[in-house]
Amino acid sequence: MKNKENELDDIIIKAIGHNERKNILRIVGSYPEGVNYTGILGESGLSTGRLNYHLGELEGFLTRDEDRLYRLSEIGNKAVATIEFIKKDVDLNLLESVNTKRSTRLKRIKRRLDIGFYVVSAIMIGVTGLTAYLAYLESDQILAGFTGVIGLFTIGIIYLTDRSRKNDPERILWVWEWLEWKLLGNYKNRN
Repeated sequence: MKNKENELDDIIIKAIGHNERKNILRIVGSYPEGVNYTGILGESGLSTGRLNYHLGELEGFLTRDEDRLYRLSEIGNKAVATIEFIKKDVDLNLLESVNTKRSTRLKRIKRRLDIGFYVVSAIMIGVTGLTAYLAYLESDQILAGFTGVIGLFTIGIIYLTDRSRKNDPERILWVWEWLEWKLLGNYKNRN
């Protein structure tokens, strides 16, 4: 019984822990009479592919009747009630005290990502420069062409890595916290 309760907790937290899924639950919850796919699509602002993905992830939280209207299931109602309960009568200044440790960890992750980015970028630029220098010294057309390919590859990798390091620290921290919670939390429950 305890395992099923923990599994239910995990499932609800997974659903309400994602902004787009949380938004879909709120949209459907705001229409007790039901809402069609187009209504959810319009209000959520998601692409059809993204909405289909999240509707699949919310299986069990939503029901669909013969008129193809979406409504919250019993567990969907509990998820929305949980969201509303969390927000009810909360002093937003409390977030500063809760997020202190998390923001410190996030800053550390960002710093490490920045250092890694600059080190990898310097190495890649150095390798590209070295091959360009060798191509120049040897007057080798094949090596010069190879250097051009390496240069384009380097530019692409640096660009993608730069975007990733700016956008992903929050995701990296979220995954790290989830792993700690999942591994250490379940370990504590077994003892």
